[in-house]
Amino acid sequence: MDHQPTQFQIEELRRTIHRYNHAYYTGTAEITDENYDALVAQLQSLEQAQPKLRQASSPTTKIIGTPLPAFPSHTHQTPMLSLGNVYSFEELQSWSDGLRRLLGDVEISYTSELKIDGLAISLLYENGQLVKGVTRGDGVTGDDITPNIKTISTLPWQLPEPLTLEVRGEVYFSKANFEQLNQRRQAMNESLFKNPRNAAAGTIRMLDSAEVRRRHLDVFIYSLNSGPLEASHADNLEKLKTLGFPVNQETLLCPSLQEVQAFCQRWDGKKDNLPYEVDGVVVKVNRLHQQEELGFTAKSPRWAAAFKFTAEQAVSRLRDIEIGVGRTGVLTPVAILEPVELNATLVSRATLHNYDQISRLDLHLGDEVILEKGGEIIPKVVAVNTVARPEEASRIVPPATCPSCETAVVQNPGEVDWRCPNAFCPAQQLEAILHFVSRKAMDIETMGPALIEQLLQQKLIQTVADLYGLTHDNLSQLERMGDKSAQNVLDGIERSKTIRLYRFVFALGIRNVGEKAAKTLAKQFGTLEKLMEASTEEMEAIDEIGPTIANSVYEFFRKEENQQIVQNCLSRGVVPEPEVVRTASASPISGKVIVLTGTLSEPREVWKVRLEELGAKITNSVSKKTDYVLAGENAGSKLAKAEKLNVPVVDEATARTWMDT
Repeated sequence: MDHQPTQFQIEELRRTIHRYNHAYYTGTAEITDENYDALVAQLQSLEQAQPKLRQASSPTTKIIGTPLPAFPSHTHQTPMLSLGNVYSFEELQSWSDGLRRLLGDVEISYTSELKIDGLAISLLYENGQLVKGVTRGDGVTGDDITPNIKTISTLPWQLPEPLTLEVRGEVYFSKANFEQLNQRRQAMNESLFKNPRNAAAGTIRMLDSAEVRRRHLDVFIYSLNSGPLEASHADNLEKLKTLGFPVNQETLLCPSLQEVQAFCQRWDGKKDNLPYEVDGVVVKVNRLHQQEELGFTAKSPRWAAAFKFTAEQAVSRLRDIEIGVGRTGVLTPVAILEPVELNATLVSRATLHNYDQISRLDLHLGDEVILEKGGEIIPKVVAVNTVARPEEASRIVPPATCPSCETAVVQNPGEVDWRCPNAFCPAQQLEAILHFVSRKAMDIETMGPALIEQLLQQKLIQTVADLYGLTHDNLSQLERMGDKSAQNVLDGIERSKTIRLYRFVFALGIRNVGEKAAKTLAKQFGTLEKLMEASTEEMEAIDEIGPTIANSVYEFFRKEENQQIVQNCLSRGVVPEPEVVRTASASPISGKVIVLTGTLSEPREVWKVRLEELGAKITNSVSKKTDYVLAGENAGSKLAKAEKLNVPVVDEATARTWMDT
C-alpha cells in the first residue's frame, strides 16, 4: 500500500495553516499555539517526504533562522513618490480648485483613506505568486526585503488568479503588538521603541526574518499600481479585496469634497479609538483617466493629497538660537529648547525658518513656546506665551556677521532671508561640497561629512574643484585614513569624472535649480558651454523654467569665481557628457504618448528616461490618446486594452530603433 502523501493532502494542509495565520494576525485566533505548531510540524514532515511537492509559498518557508548578510537594492518600475500635505480645509479646497483648473468643468469624485503611520512598500506578483517585496527607499530605489515581507501572515503569497501585478501598501505595528514588543524588550533590559512607526521601520529591515516574524507586523494594501486595472481607484480596491489583500475597511468613496471634509473631521476625533496609529487622511481622485490627465510633479502626484490631522502640541522654553549657514549662504535660525516629549519623541530643537518668522511670533530668548510637528515630522514653534515672558527676556535680531566666517551679512531686496555673501565661507564650502558629492549629484559615495571637514580644516580643499586635485599623500596623512581607504576615496573621485550633464549642473548647487530643472536645462541646451552662454530670455522660453531659475543660472555663470570652479573641474578631468538635443523632426516619437507594460530587460525607469529624452510623454494607463505601448513579458491587461483600442504595440527592439534614428 502506498503511504506517500498526496499533493491534495499537502495543499489542503497549507491552506489550513494560511487560514489560521490570517485569523491570528487579524485578532481572531482559531487554534491554540500548540495545535498550530503541530500542524506546521506535520506539513514540514510531509514536504520532506515529498520534496518535489514543496512550494515557495508554503508557510514552512516563512521562518528564516539564519540572518541575511544584507538586502539587495531594487529599482521601482514607477517611482514611489511622497504625497503633498494639506493642514486645513482651506488648503484642501485650494488643492481641489487646482484640480478643476487642470481638468476643466468635469465631475470629480474622491476616495478618502486613513493614512496609516507606517512604512511604504511595493509588492510584485508574477503569475499570481509573490516574488518580491521592496521598501520605498528614496522613491526610485529601495531595499529588497522579500523574506521579511513573507512573515506578514495577512498577506497572500498565492493569488486565486495567475495575475502579474504590483501593489503598494503600508507596513505597520498594531497598538497591541507594539505594546507587547516593548514589554518583551523591557523584560530583557533593552531600549524601548518610541512609537509604532519607528518600530515597524526598524523591524522590516532586520536581517533575521525569524525575529521579524516573532514581532507580528501587519500591512494594509492601498493601491493596485500595475496589472489588470479597473476604471477607478475604488474599483481597484474592491478587486484587491477579492484577491485576498488586506485593504483598510474604513476607506470611503466620496462624490464631493464636502464628504471628504466630513470624513476627515469624523476620524480626527475618532483616531485614538483605532487599533493602529494614523496621522491623517489620504485623498485621491477616484477615476484613473483623470489621475492620468493630472499627472505628477517632480515630487508627488497631483491627483492625491494627505490631509494631516491636528498636530499634537507641547510647551517648552527657548534657551538659545543656533544659526545654520547653508550652501547658498542663507542663515537659518534654529531654536534650542528645554527638552520636551512631542509625538513620542524627545524634542530639543525646532526650526524657525527665518528671522521674519521670529518677528511675526514676537519671539524672545527665554520665552515659553508652543511646539508642533509640521506634518508630524519636523518640530516647529507655532506660538509664544507672551504673558509668561520673563523680565530678562531679550529680543532676537539677525546677526550682524556670519557665525562661520564673520563676514557682514546682507538681505537682498525682495528676499526674507539673510545671507553670508562670502563664497569662501567655511560653512558654505562644507555644505556645497556635501551637496556636490551626494548621490543625485556627482555620487562620490566614498566621501562623507567627517572626511570633508578634515580636508577643509587642513586646507587641502576650498572648492568642489579641489576634490579632483587630491593625492594619495594628501589623504593618507588624515586621521583614520589608511592606504586602502585613501585609494577607495581616490577611486570614487575618479569614477565621478564622467557624469551626465544634468547631474553636473545640479551638483554645482545653483540657487533654485533642483534636479528636475537641471534635467530640463541640460536637455534643452545639450552642452555645458551652451548653457553657460545662454541668456535669461533663452532660458525663460523653456517650459517649466521661469524667471527666478533663469536669473539664478545666468547670474551664477557670470560670476568669475564660479567660472573658475567650473573651469578647474574640467581641466582636472571632469567630463559632463553632452545631452542629445532632439527636435520634433529628429525624433520619431517626439510628443507621442507611450505606455510601458510587462517585464522589460531593464528597469522601467531606465526606459522612461530614454523615451522622455526623445520627447515622448510616458503615462500609466492605455487610452485612445495612447500612441504606442512598449510591451515586455507578461504584459497583462494593458496589452489587451491596447489591442482592443488598436493602439500599436512595440517591443524593445523597435524602441531601440527610435534611439538610433
